[in-house]
Amino acid sequence: MNYTWKISKLGLTDQMSTDNVLLENAIVNVKWKRIATDDDGIKASYLGNTDLNAAISAADFVALNDVTAENVTSWIEAAITANGVATIDSNLETKI
Repeated sequence: MNYTWKISKLGLTDQMSTDNVLLENAIVNVKWKRIATDDDGIKASYLGNTDLNAAISAADFVALNDVTAENVTSWIEAAITANGVATIDSNLETKI
């Protein structure tokens, strides 16, 4: 089984960092899809909407223009935890 993430939409807002610096266009929400594909090409998908904890320091902030898909998927995985990802994957397997 092959699993992929597709980012559908980013929710952005300006907010203050933990060290009181304005973070412009901070990503605070991600709408996403987790897609499972089996060896025969049969697919199933799971839609999700994850709020991100943007309470970070200015030094740890990734500006919107520098954000990669890998950044976003790692933030989703951290927010929903490994157990959450495993549960989603298990649900996708039962759909196929």
